[in-house]
Amino acid sequence: MKGGGAEAVLASCAREVASGRWGLHEFDPVFARATVYGRRPARPGVETVDVVGRGRWTFVFSTPQRLAAHFGDCDVYATTGADLLELLPMGIGVMLDPDDEHRLPILNRMVPPRALTAIRRRAEQKSTRHTTEVDVEREGDAE
Repeated sequence: MKGGGAEAVLASCAREVASGRWGLHEFDPVFARATVYGRRPARPGVETVDVVGRGRWTFVFSTPQRLAAHFGDCDVYATTGADLLELLPMGIGVMLDPDDEHRLPILNRMVPPRALTAIRRRAEQKSTRHTTEVDVEREGDAE
């Protein structure tokens, strides 16, 4: 695992969410408190990329090493996840650690908060149904 302390906690938490073991409601407070790193552009702001059909995104990383592996030698900014989300304009998604298996899209700035809550609720219900179905199948196999 790259990084230590809070950086390791953020990547570990993202792994748990990406694997389906944790929900986004468990990730959000960890991301909010964690320091994240991004490539600093020449002008004030954050770099964004337009992904066809998926909107505008910015990349952040849980460690400076992950950022350097993605961008190489560059100017860096560091901020908390909460501050980043507060400062980003609506409509920009955040992708955490885009090169890793635990990459995680953070949609807080892409959709209004009520819509995001509904999306997360549906995703968690779907995940719970899937887990319950798998558990039922396992119980059936044991008989």
